[in-house]
Amino acid sequence: MKVSTIILFVMFLLIANTGFVFAGFDDPGSGASVTEDPGSGPSQGYDGQPFANEVVLLNPLKGEINSIPAFFRAIIQILLVFAIPFVVFFIIWAGFLYVTARGNPEKISQAHKALLYAIIGGLLILGAELLLTVITNTIADIRN
Repeated sequence: MKVSTIILFVMFLLIANTGFVFAGFDDPGSGASVTEDPGSGPSQGYDGQPFANEVVLLNPLKGEINSIPAFFRAIIQILLVFAIPFVVFFIIWAGFLYVTARGNPEKISQAHKALLYAIIGGLLILGAELLLTVITNTIADIRN
């Protein structure tokens, strides 16, 4: 199996294992259903407390993220946690390719490309927040 196939499989598992969110459920024992009466929803006098047999989903972005740039900055910070180990892995992989090349020009060329792509990817990942800051400041200057 190729290394790229294994990496794609692991990435698929990480993406596919996000879980499910259910907005409501029916309780067969109580005879009540969240979806039975659409007129008694949260929009009519909702006091913040869940109704009987209701699952309330709170907004996780309510406090800290109040703009689109803040949302993208939070996404970039989360992606950095996962992307930096990948960059380190690919730099180590390129070093492994150099060691196993043993003077073969074709394999050394492959190792050069792997290291170049790892460094470019790392710079793009690390420069994403800088790019977001530049775009945000440019748009702010245009508005003013």
